[in-house]
Amino acid sequence: MGVNGECGSVVTELILVRHGEIDANVQRLWYGTTDSDLNAKGRAQVAALKDKIHAKYTGISKVYCSPLKRTLDTAIGVAEALEQVPEPCPELIEYGMGELEGTSYDDLHKIHDVFTRMSQDQDYAAPGGESINGVSSRIQAGVQQLIASHPGQRIALVGHGAAFGILLAGYLTGTPFPFNEHHLSNTGIAHLRMTDNVELLRFDDVDHLADL
Repeated sequence: MGVNGECGSVVTELILVRHGEIDANVQRLWYGTTDSDLNAKGRAQVAALKDKIHAKYTGISKVYCSPLKRTLDTAIGVAEALEQVPEPCPELIEYGMGELEGTSYDDLHKIHDVFTRMSQDQDYAAPGGESINGVSSRIQAGVQQLIASHPGQRIALVGHGAAFGILLAGYLTGTPFPFNEHHLSNTGIAHLRMTDNVELLRFDDVDHLADL
């Protein structure tokens, strides 16, 4: 699929990294814009990621991240080996669920019927929250700005499961929904080559977690 905005023949590579585990992931609660620290397992995942990412994905010139704590702390692990400080990018923040933040996935499905509404209308948004189309437009615009700022380079973006799933689905299938098949594991890596088209080189690389 073509990328919004012109990249010409210049190849920019994106290394997408989902944040390490938080308690809400274990409890199956929707934490979109809700802030949360990494749990002990999440910190161990980031330590493993830090040890291996630069050996496998060499030449990362810059690290950007969602401004939330779980992504910032993950990005610090990625950036330390480069002697960099990660730069927050608000467009990479997670899919916000508004008044339904912190609700369990079961209750979102069984009580609030959120996932059925999503499937029927990608402009649907919970009160105070975002729609799938809104997240897609926001994150694609942010990523395109970063690509334009780093032509011909390899950059790392540290973000979230749903937001990155929506981004990948939009790029690779032409529609942001459904996005569940493009959902990365905690500290999972997706490697994209961006020209006039998007090429997925690797998806959900979690080799660094083999010993955990």
